[in-house]
Amino acid sequence: MFTNTSQFMSRIALPLALLLSFALAFADDPVPASLSGTVTAAGSGQPLEGITVAIGDINQHFLSPPAAETTTDSAGEWTVEVDFFIDPERVIVVEAAGPEHAPGRHGAVEAINCFFNCGGADGAFTIVAGDSLTDLDIALEPGGRFSGTVTRASDGAALESARVQPIPAEFAWVRFSPQFHGLSDESGQYESPLAIAPGDYHLTAQPGPGENYVVHAWQDYSCQFERCPISDTDTVEIMPAAISGELDFALPAGATLSGTLTPDDIGRVVRLWDGSGFMLSDFFFLPWDPPGEDSWQFTGLAGGSYYVELGPLSSVEPWLRVLHNGLLCPFSGCERATGDPLVIPPGASLTLPEVSLQPGGQIEGKLVDANTGDAPSVVGATFLRTYDIVSEDGTVVGGGGINVIDGEVLLAPSAALPDGEYYVRTFNAFLGDGIGFQRLAGDTSTGYLPGYIDGMYPDVVCAGVKCDLSEAQPVSVVSGEITAITIELSTGGSLEGSVIDDDTGEPIPGAIARVLSADNEILASAITDGDGQFRIGAFPDGAYYLRTSMSGSTGFGDFGVQLRYFDHLHGSDTQCSERLCDPADGTAIVIDGSDVGPFELRVEPGPVISGRIIAQPIGLQLSNGRVEVFDSSGAFVGSYRINPNTGQYQTTALPPGDYTLVPVVSPAYSAVTTGDFNPRMMPGPLSSVGFVITIGTEDVSADIPVIDTGADRIFRNRFESE
Repeated sequence: MFTNTSQFMSRIALPLALLLSFALAFADDPVPASLSGTVTAAGSGQPLEGITVAIGDINQHFLSPPAAETTTDSAGEWTVEVDFFIDPERVIVVEAAGPEHAPGRHGAVEAINCFFNCGGADGAFTIVAGDSLTDLDIALEPGGRFSGTVTRASDGAALESARVQPIPAEFAWVRFSPQFHGLSDESGQYESPLAIAPGDYHLTAQPGPGENYVVHAWQDYSCQFERCPISDTDTVEIMPAAISGELDFALPAGATLSGTLTPDDIGRVVRLWDGSGFMLSDFFFLPWDPPGEDSWQFTGLAGGSYYVELGPLSSVEPWLRVLHNGLLCPFSGCERATGDPLVIPPGASLTLPEVSLQPGGQIEGKLVDANTGDAPSVVGATFLRTYDIVSEDGTVVGGGGINVIDGEVLLAPSAALPDGEYYVRTFNAFLGDGIGFQRLAGDTSTGYLPGYIDGMYPDVVCAGVKCDLSEAQPVSVVSGEITAITIELSTGGSLEGSVIDDDTGEPIPGAIARVLSADNEILASAITDGDGQFRIGAFPDGAYYLRTSMSGSTGFGDFGVQLRYFDHLHGSDTQCSERLCDPADGTAIVIDGSDVGPFELRVEPGPVISGRIIAQPIGLQLSNGRVEVFDSSGAFVGSYRINPNTGQYQTTALPPGDYTLVPVVSPAYSAVTTGDFNPRMMPGPLSSVGFVITIGTEDVSADIPVIDTGADRIFRNRFESE
């Protein structure tokens, strides 16, 4: 058993390595390639001794070590051999760094922000077995390092083997390889061994292996594992030819969450989510683990509210996936942050009662042409995303994959469901697209069925996500059984067009186009490609409306786009804002069995409200959640998700006026509507239902405070106003 994805990969890698060794035993060993070059100081050309030279394979996982590594001699020269396995060809990059010189990559044209097996094609080239390549030279600029101490917060005792890593302020998703990390010694002192480029960096300190302490970011900012909203933390300036010192960390004791999961003769996974519904870590049990391996544990937690998901290793296995609170989570797209959270005080331990996975029933089947009974034609890849299983009230409660196998379009066995009756449709609400959608946004991993309308069992045509359940037949699910169905698909017309910047006339890639009903229901959405074009459909005959969504998402599983434009409704003379766009102001688009368009949606830039959702009183920036916006009359404008990569929400462009912003995170959090925790956060007054923000002709920044209600109960005295 093992606790996270990297350990999972290592356990998978072991049997694969044995297979590889077996194969190599019966194959001739490829001759290594020989690489050589020099490393010099930029400008002076002076040779540099003791520089680390790393050969990275860009096709390897970023956790893998370099393909080869060496150091330069007194003449700045280096030579290294690169081994091959079954494939006598590798695509590599050559990189170097030293204690006083920032890293560089041979042949790179653009600035590189991550080094030593971080990937990236800039400067990459192909080598084959037996190659002998010379003059792979690199000139390095001066760089700087960092140093300090890592101690225990409770008593100041030194923490050995703690790791301090730098993260570029402008590229918060970048992670340097361990060669650039500072490692604390027995006295708690650390110093980074290799220099990094001058600039501003965030730093995080994590405890040594097996140590139960909370990861901290500089300065004094608790994280959950390495899931740290790093852009919200202080930065350290790294200077050339200098060591930035006294960067000290005091790590508090971590909280522990544990339990047992059976049966122990199947593969299982336990996933840990924070109170906002953002996944922190996972714990795997593999099918070949010894009997009796049923205990799981997460350490290093900062404390607060959490959700735990427990289920089979694969979603196609006949076992029900559940949350710690007993609620079902029967498919990968379910909302984990649902119901009562777990609450753990800082430094405390909590052991859950044993959970035994229960069997469920499944659905499988195929898709056929309603007229011919044959399989519909497929364009692109042989995976078509997933289908939805919905309850009688229309709630998505499950799903499974759609695959093309031997010319047939098959509904793969679904995630297990409790006994009952369900409806099955081809439209995928998680990412918000259907089987006939051509994904112009650059997704080549999925195929589509051009011209086919989404359907619900057995032969109901759907307008995107909207199906008439009264015309459909429910599917019975029985534990331990797989119910087979066939959905008959009809053909229809698609909508296509483009989104254009009205001021410049340039196309806008990464914008969202939505298809609406006359009642302003969102039926389907698509993201524009690099040329600003979109194609959505197909749809049954009828009248539809079309508009943009310049700051929105296509579905729950899509983080969406954040563009500073007003929205535009097809046929309207004026710009509008998200749900305030009234189809009655536009022109209906009639589909009568044929494709329609292209339609040009021209949008204008405008002011937006943006910011973060902040958990009080510690100032933790949440990576999940949304902000709902209402105008001064109470009309709903839109729901704007936090982008986990930036930690920001952003509205579509809004006309001048007062707007109420309501944060929506999970049952673990509630909005703060009283108190004065951080006056800089809110430019407007608080109201009983949200936060009133006034916008004119300029952008407005508004951070929205929420409170972890579980932590509030435990530490209420810390939240009281003085």
